[in-house]
This record gives sequence, structure tokens and C-alpha cells, in this order.
Amino acid sequence: MTLMGKTETSKGKKRRLRAAYEFSAGNVAAARSADGYLIDVSAARALPAGAITPNLGAANVLNREPVLAAVRDVMSVLDSRTREVAAILPDAACRVVLLDLDVLPEKKEDADAVIRFRLKKSLPFDVERTHFSWQAQKVNDKLTVLAAVVMNTVLEEYESVLREAGLMPGIVLPSILAALGQVDASVPTLVIKVDSLTTSIAIADHDALLLVRTLDHAAGWQPDAAQLADDVYPSLVFFQDAYGTKVEKILVSGLDSLEELNAALAENTGLRAQELVTAARLGAGAATERTLLGGVAGALA
Repeated sequence: MTLMGKTETSKGKKRRLRAAYEFSAGNVAAARSADGYLIDVSAARALPAGAITPNLGAANVLNREPVLAAVRDVMSVLDSRTREVAAILPDAACRVVLLDLDVLPEKKEDADAVIRFRLKKSLPFDVERTHFSWQAQKVNDKLTVLAAVVMNTVLEEYESVLREAGLMPGIVLPSILAALGQVDASVPTLVIKVDSLTTSIAIADHDALLLVRTLDHAAGWQPDAAQLADDVYPSLVFFQDAYGTKVEKILVSGLDSLEELNAALAENTGLRAQELVTAARLGAGAATERTLLGGVAGALA
């Protein structure tokens, strides 16, 4: 299991997975891609209320049978011989953290210890009982570590459902990091990913993630355009103050329509949001609503 990154062959070469499955409080979504760009086939199945209740420390999969049935159902639609897949977890079940460091030890085990120590100060649970992965990035000659953390018990809940269905999770990603896999951040780019429990916000520029936040909201309640714009605005201001530049592109996943959001954003930013997953990425067998494919499309990109 790898949290972030891609699985490797026995010779150490990275390989792309051809199928991805995303869990959320409302549904299980999946997609298959042969080339990493075109989504050949996709499927999503709704879950009964309360079947999955994403959170950081307590049980997430509260009603296993409908979740397992949903996975098997979308498997039958994908009709793929590939059993090793990307697994995408709800952002409410993981924590993504950016850590500023002066130096990072060269040996991985020493670097792990430094990062684990720093994570203890910023996480509301015992880091010793988690799985975490990280990658270093340099921004303006400053060292930053992007770390993704999930409780071992939470990770096992989701992985065990996939294994019981006959799949093998070769890569595991928080939803917002999965979505970023398809983003061309050649200019400062804001990504907004909305689901039934959270709104996740990330800003990337070139090969670096510069800001990431996850905002909780009531189950089943989707923020209206004005509220969403208000939620996003502080991150835009912080980014401009911290890095001396402005966001130039906004990509959104999880909203049925961008018209009202664009009207609200225009007042503060002058930018128009675009859909994260475009129609150009969908093949003939990808009948699922694009709003549900942000994570799986990114994981396969």
C-alpha cells in the first residue's frame, strides 16, 4: 500500500494503475482508463445514508454490506481484468498537512522520524497508530514537506472492502490529492472539491502544492455559491500575501452548475471557474456525471 505516489514494478519502475475507486459518504464511484487520459468506462452507485461516515479516528464503514455491494456493482460495469486499483478515501477520513522544515535528513528512516515528530504537534490523534507518506518540495528555496496521514484502523476499513470484492489497493490517496493528479498547474491554480460532508481547497503552482484545507459542513448540505465563494476567499488572500502572486485559474469538482459560483467569484477575483473533469476526458462508456469523477479521473491521469 502506498499513500500518494504510484506503485512500482519489481525493477523499481513506476507504473500507472488502470482503474480507480473512490469512497464518499454518498456513493462509490469508479473509472477505468487505458491511457491515463480518456476515461473508457465509469460507474457510480449511491449508498444508503450512514453506510459510510467519514471521520479521522472512529469507524467509517458503519454498514458494510451495501458498501461492498456498491463496489461489486461498479466492478461489473468496469468489466476490467485489472485487480490492482487506486483507492481514494474521503478527505474527512485523512489529514493532509504542509510542514515547513529547515533541513531534512538524507536517510528515509531519519526523515520519517523528523516528520512524525512534527506531525504529533498538528494532529488530533496518535501518530504512532497511523500510516503516513510524504514528499519534499522546494518553493522559493524553502523546504516544505507534503504529508498525508490516515489512522491504520480507518485505512483497513476501506482496503478490506476492496479486498473482499477481489481487488487489491495498490495506491491510496486522499480525495483532494487524487483530484490534483489531473491539474496542469503551469500557473497558480485553485482546486475546489465539494462532497456531501466537506469542501476541500488546494492551490498548486507548477509542481508544488502550496495550500490545502478541508472545511466540514453538515451531512447532505451543499454550500450555496455565495457561501462557497466566502469559504474560498480567505485562502486566496492568504496565498497572495504569502507568495506575492494571485491565483490565475480555478477548477471545481462536485457542483452541478458553476453559473452561480462564477457570479459570486467574479465580485472578488474576476476569475471564472472551470470544471475539473472536462467532457474531452470522457469516452463512450463514461456515462457517470462528471461531478462524481474528480478523484478517480485524477488518480488515473
